[in-house]
Amino acid sequence: MGGRCSSALNGRQRRYLRGRADAAVKNFVPYYQRQLATALLRRVSGELDPQSKPALQLLPSQLREPPDAALHEGSLSQYDGDSHSWQENYFVLLGDFTLQWFESEEALRKGCEPRGSTALSGYLLLSSPSEYAESLARLCQGLAGGSPFADAPGEFLFFLYHPFRRQFCFCAGSAGSRRIWRAALRDGIRYRSTELQRRDSLEAEAFLEAVRFYRQERGRYGAGDLLLGPEAEILGNVLMEDLLPVLCAQVLPSIRGSERRRQQLWLQFLQEVYTLILSEISGEFEAFQKEKEKLQIELEKKIRPDLDQMLTLKDQIASKLQAVVRGPAESCCGRDVEPHVGCVMEELMRPVSAGVEAVRSLFAQRVDEMIGRLRSSPVVTLQKELPTLGRTSWQPEVMQPCYEEADLYRESLRGLEERFGFRGVTSLVLGAQNLMQQLMRNATHTFQQLWRQHRGRAAGRRQLAQMLGRIKERVLKKFDCDSGSLRKRFAQEWLVRIFLPFLLKRLESGCKLELPRYESFVFADFGGIINLENIYEETVLAALLPAVGRALAEASRRGSRPLSGDGCPCPPASAEEPLYEEMG
Repeated sequence: MGGRCSSALNGRQRRYLRGRADAAVKNFVPYYQRQLATALLRRVSGELDPQSKPALQLLPSQLREPPDAALHEGSLSQYDGDSHSWQENYFVLLGDFTLQWFESEEALRKGCEPRGSTALSGYLLLSSPSEYAESLARLCQGLAGGSPFADAPGEFLFFLYHPFRRQFCFCAGSAGSRRIWRAALRDGIRYRSTELQRRDSLEAEAFLEAVRFYRQERGRYGAGDLLLGPEAEILGNVLMEDLLPVLCAQVLPSIRGSERRRQQLWLQFLQEVYTLILSEISGEFEAFQKEKEKLQIELEKKIRPDLDQMLTLKDQIASKLQAVVRGPAESCCGRDVEPHVGCVMEELMRPVSAGVEAVRSLFAQRVDEMIGRLRSSPVVTLQKELPTLGRTSWQPEVMQPCYEEADLYRESLRGLEERFGFRGVTSLVLGAQNLMQQLMRNATHTFQQLWRQHRGRAAGRRQLAQMLGRIKERVLKKFDCDSGSLRKRFAQEWLVRIFLPFLLKRLESGCKLELPRYESFVFADFGGIINLENIYEETVLAALLPAVGRALAEASRRGSRPLSGDGCPCPPASAEEPLYEEMG
């Protein structure tokens, strides 16, 4: 990979990178196949002995994507690194959260092709030039390139930073324009970066687990923020984790010129590397999709007839592993983890609870405003107000004060990386924001459904206003039940994500190396379906969960709102609730 770098990749470098990308996919596929089998076994066994999640009180909204084709558009000054100048372009954030830019608004209206476009997955939105310069300096191994752009045309700057893709320096015309753009872009980054986490599918679950096991086999525990984005980007991130030290050692020293020029060439080089390996990985992974569909059919044919035998064998192996692993795992957990769980639990709950409370207040405020307008407007205006209420969760500027509460994690959990090796704070922030959006989406949807059910039973503005007020109170009760259940689930999930990789790493030398002794217990016919690594991890997890449970119970005891939907006075959500009779 050595040799002089002028930013463009030469033939030898391209062959090397293609080979690394192909090898990465080929090495990863067996992990994915094993996790597909494990996930399918778990799902099929769950059908026979369902342990369902607590029933949600709010009606789940089916609106999982923005309702508008274009979410925001307008002019921004953009710094062009090639010409070292600021250029004004017309930007459009599409409903799929792709950012496009055109020469002018007129070019957009005429149907001209955009000057460029980018998906927002994996980007960070930065607010200050110093923050942006520091991020570039870390990526460039300390190269002091000075200011990354020429004199800006104004003071309202913001930046889109990605370590391996095009960087964006923007200048808005006003503080208000910058605020709206930042909120819209934050929403786009969150939506595109967490698409796998939000996808309730066997394939997504298996893929994310496979990435974890793939890295763990290489001694890297806790995938953290590498798991953001679609499949190809995640595999690209994992490969770049290996490649970057090689590139830094062999290519960066060969770049010549001023420090600013070297920084520019290095960034261009990384972008070209990433673009090439993403293209290669996408092609290889796409070719695997058809094989995956056949594999799932074959696995189901194997699992269903022999399910009882498989589960019995799995339990027998788990029992043997527990005899070796449970003691050291509980000892390590009690000594190195449990003293810190309560403190981390408090730091986890504070921002998400504040954000959920802000969502609750925002929902109540929007409904109150709608009722207030109804009292002084024709009844027909309500038909226009309700769809607007339903779009609240997709209005980034409106939701932004709620989402900002989650940003507190970046500061409050900073010490977890040094102590426990946790590098997933961005994923945690985005996950908390997804929870807030889900609650707002379901609350507005439930309000709309209850209104449609009972709207014919009230005549006149006064009765309608009373009915809407009572529907609001009913929805808020359901909101409180759901927010407790979802916050509890959120906290448990993230406590496990923080502490389980730490435990697994600590136990690697003493326990995991014992696994080959148990391979002979897995029948040949069940190979690839019953996986020792998963059983081992479940055993370690069983040692961690009691400590997590105690922390959750303590947090629920202290909190002003319960962390569980248990005992909520509301029945499970239904579109046919006898609400009118309850209201009298």
